[in-house]
Amino acid sequence: MGAFAEWQPRYAEHGIATFPVDILDDGRKKPAVGGYLKLGAQYSSQLTLKFGGHNALGLACRRNKITVLDVDTPDERVLADAISRHGVTPFIVRSGSGNWQAWYKNSGERRRIRPDAHVPIDILGDGYVVAPPSLARKGRYQLVQGSMDDLDRLPPMKLVIDTIETPKPKALASTLREGDGRNNSLFHRALRSARHAKSEEELIQMIAHANQQFAEPLLMDEVLGVSHSAWGYKEKGRLMVSGGEATAVIFKSDMDHLWDTPNAMALLIRLRLAHGYRNGGTFALAQAIAASMGLSVPTYRAARDVLVDRCFLEIIHPGGRGKNDPPIARLL
Repeated sequence: MGAFAEWQPRYAEHGIATFPVDILDDGRKKPAVGGYLKLGAQYSSQLTLKFGGHNALGLACRRNKITVLDVDTPDERVLADAISRHGVTPFIVRSGSGNWQAWYKNSGERRRIRPDAHVPIDILGDGYVVAPPSLARKGRYQLVQGSMDDLDRLPPMKLVIDTIETPKPKALASTLREGDGRNNSLFHRALRSARHAKSEEELIQMIAHANQQFAEPLLMDEVLGVSHSAWGYKEKGRLMVSGGEATAVIFKSDMDHLWDTPNAMALLIRLRLAHGYRNGGTFALAQAIAASMGLSVPTYRAARDVLVDRCFLEIIHPGGRGKNDPPIARLL
């Protein structure tokens, strides 16, 4: 019997649905089943019949109301400092590679990869984590402090604003690689795109396209996790807060994806100023905007095409059938 079959019922006793995880030859970890972010207790139990020999298991953070402070270093001083900032928790895990996890009750945190670029810590409030006692390539995950009963009384994490929101230098999306903030950039893009996406599937397509603009695209699991998290905010009505966002705001994630095309960025600002209030509604994309921006028609068209290609603008009707047939578009 593998670790998954043995420990699935133990986690289930505390209302946590787990799933089997494949450990690949290069050490990467991959869920062995689809739909793992929404997997429930009944299906989790059924999986033990097919994947009883698997020695690694994972859980969906948000689905199971858990946030994991993932410390990507064996240095206990970094763990201690993180706990002093985010609060004491009884549940501490050591990974197979000797790194650390501190588990908390999920209070709406999302998945933040390296929120502070200077500290090797991720905040995993969405997506999934590998759970103890999984056996990975470098060793077994161990619960070094606490017990399974502590899963019923995990404390909420204290969020530290200066850590979470540390700004990063502007960078081209085409230059972003591992450790450069790709996940954060993509998440902010997903939050904005979710406002106008008609379905979660459409949002995933938008974000998958944006992901391909990175020098090193994220794995599809990350794209799905980011999209799912942003869509969840939309379903709960949490995309907009009191005071709202000005219609011409350009987010850092927008800058990441348009920094190499200033004319496209300027056009996006102009369109948001003029049509942002429509919340995804259609409008006539008059060619006269080129003159108002001091652009030649070919330059304007090139900027417009960039916005379309990078999923900031959608052309609903191409127009061109006469003087009174302008293109019809909507902001994404």
